Amino acid sequence: MLGEIAKSFVKAFPLGKKENKNIEKFRKKYGKDFDEILKMKIFTEKDLDEGKKKIVEEAMKPQYGPIVYKKDNKFYVNPYRGECLRLVYSDFDETRRLAQLIAQEYWARGVHVSLVPSTSKLSRIALSVSPDWAIAELPETSVATAKLYDARIFLGGDEDENWIKGLEQKHLLGAPGTQYLHQIMDSRGVRWCVFGWPVEKKEYHVNKNFYRKVFLASIKETFSPEVKKYCDYYRRALEGGDVIRIVADDGTDLTFRIKGRPILVADGIIDEEDIKRGDVGLNIPDGEVFLAPLEYSANGKILFDFVTIHGFGLVKNLWIEFKDGKVVSYRAEVGTNKFKKFLESNTGEKDRIAELGIGTNPAARFVGDTIVDEKIFGSVHIAIGNNTGAYHGKNVASSHLDMIKIMRGKGGKMYVDGKLIMDNGLPIFV
Repeated sequence: MLGEIAKSFVKAFPLGKKENKNIEKFRKKYGKDFDEILKMKIFTEKDLDEGKKKIVEEAMKPQYGPIVYKKDNKFYVNPYRGECLRLVYSDFDETRRLAQLIAQEYWARGVHVSLVPSTSKLSRIALSVSPDWAIAELPETSVATAKLYDARIFLGGDEDENWIKGLEQKHLLGAPGTQYLHQIMDSRGVRWCVFGWPVEKKEYHVNKNFYRKVFLASIKETFSPEVKKYCDYYRRALEGGDVIRIVADDGTDLTFRIKGRPILVADGIIDEEDIKRGDVGLNIPDGEVFLAPLEYSANGKILFDFVTIHGFGLVKNLWIEFKDGKVVSYRAEVGTNKFKKFLESNTGEKDRIAELGIGTNPAARFVGDTIVDEKIFGSVHIAIGNNTGAYHGKNVASSHLDMIKIMRGKGGKMYVDGKLIMDNGLPIFV
């Protein structure tokens, strides 16, 4: 099963070759002689005059790619370079094996893969024992990684969702550096994927077997015709619109504007059209239509059923009031202090509206992992924080927090410029 999942994933998140930027340098330096070498593709030493031999000798240096390499007394021209991928995975048996299989698929395509194991436990230890100055420092290796990798993937999930507890102020020291790294990668259009997977958790919010069953079903459903159908409906319903209003029986009444912002479709694959639009991010499981609202336009109040905050834990029944796009008040039935500490531990526009998302995955149910919960068909989510890069927004922050509202069965309605597009959490054609 894992092998087939790895193959399907690599098709959904394709990586391979990119142009070697040194080609143009050689072309300018050596002119038509270099162009003739490129056209030969495969040749032997007897095919070269003395001038071309010197060019080939230079082109074989590794710092240029190399552009030419030699095997079995033949020379081969390679005008490309393999793309570079950083694959961080939860270091448990199943995710480790899946990460290795995914890497194997990419290696076969010529991609250079760096496999990086990670756990919440190890992250907590690092945060606990590191001196403050080291946490505040932006490592040169992290900057180099942000500037050089073509894509990044995280595979797995938190085994302990509360791993930052008690270390909030130390976490805050590193937040400006995290924010800066996001800016570097967004400016470069670095492709990314968060590939959620059911890991062995310290604490479950639902039955353990149900958690795993829903998670795997949501991954499978990502690629179904149903997801694409619902995505297409909401994309068309939102295109060209401006004023969004979300209301529900619980007293929710929130409005904001979206004029000029692209409508993005998360249907489990990144294709050439997505990349041309600057939509470089992918979730697995997937199934949502999303966009970046105008950041200063949100006004009103909204009740979120659940918010799982990376490193801080679960917040339930969170009321938030927005004014001119910013969170001005909040209270929760469970976890108010967690939400407060999350805000205090991040920097930038951490408390400004960043995203509207509409879930379109019929297999998704609440399991306490945002990557599944935000895809629930019959739900919407609002995010606060960073929304540059793939979102095409203007907020710069060290965090991006998705907050899920169940609309289905709760009288949830959504209007676009006064037109009803969602009734009781469902598209109006259902």
